[in-house]
Amino acid sequence: MNRYLTLLAMSILVACGLSACTSFDTKPIVDQTGAPVPGSVAKLERIALGGVPQWILIRGRSADSPIVLKLHGGPGQAEMATVGLNRLLEQDFLVVEWDQRGSGKSAHSIEPTAAMNLEQIVSDTLELSELLLKRFHRKKLILVGHSWGSVVGLKAIQRRPDLYQACVSTGQIANYPEGLSAGYEFLIREARGRNNAAALAELQRIGPPPYAGGHSKAKREVFGRWLMEFGGLWHSDEKFDRVRWMISSVEYSWPEKLRYQGAAEKAFDLLLPFLLATDMKVAVPAVKVPVYFAAGRYDFMAPAEVSLAYFSRLVAPHKEWIWFEKSAHFPQWEEVQKFHDLLVDKVLFETDERRAD
Repeated sequence: MNRYLTLLAMSILVACGLSACTSFDTKPIVDQTGAPVPGSVAKLERIALGGVPQWILIRGRSADSPIVLKLHGGPGQAEMATVGLNRLLEQDFLVVEWDQRGSGKSAHSIEPTAAMNLEQIVSDTLELSELLLKRFHRKKLILVGHSWGSVVGLKAIQRRPDLYQACVSTGQIANYPEGLSAGYEFLIREARGRNNAAALAELQRIGPPPYAGGHSKAKREVFGRWLMEFGGLWHSDEKFDRVRWMISSVEYSWPEKLRYQGAAEKAFDLLLPFLLATDMKVAVPAVKVPVYFAAGRYDFMAPAEVSLAYFSRLVAPHKEWIWFEKSAHFPQWEEVQKFHDLLVDKVLFETDERRAD
């Protein structure tokens, strides 16, 4: 079976060509009868940002809904394949998924590699924000940044607060090396507490992070595997299944699905130095936009002890820390209803109220 799937994948790539066979499809927004909702938006399109083609997906029950622009993590972990997890958000918002340069459907825009840096992706974010506001005749939008995207998001609102109503972070990275070190200590404690000799041996073999030198990819894989196993990456009872999401995604063609992981690894390698060098206490000490930190109680990819230290020092017109008690690094997916309610009842309502005052 594995040989058959490999041959099938090779046949698809040969038939389509390595740079062709992209998808422009996304499922329509439908009502209870399965009919498309009048006035809804479901559009997958290629646009130019920073001089290179990049892909966005826009979905919502009404073109008049407030805009939520999502900034994916990684770096390189594009999130269009998880669009099914946005169904609640699509009821109340125009949700924009964006595959950043070098990632997902935007994989070919890894060139020029000199532009694969944090400041360029922040500039791309601002350009995309302006495009969305102009297209949908809005004054401001809401940013939701996850992990790497939380860094991008806070730097974006720092540079152009006039574009944003609020910024919501999940899996907030405040200091990546410090977070990895705290995560490694958690894994060692868990391995010993569970009497898991295999885990302890592997973790001691790779040693403490950061994993940025020789054999770094293999070390990161070991770190991530045990972080998942011990509930520090994904904690909810519902299984984390990126492979299933990817296979069922109509937004990615098969060549794009097959290229996804390789593109993600290349993007990560190019952007990792910028992540390692960023201390948010120094980079973004203050913002002029309300901020909400959605924090998974069991997150040890971006441990709370590090992100809370940053949150406590961050100066903002309004800031709020919200615990997600059943989540680790992905509260937006692990507790979908609570995350939806956060955006509707707090972020949207409270920021509208403050603007009215």
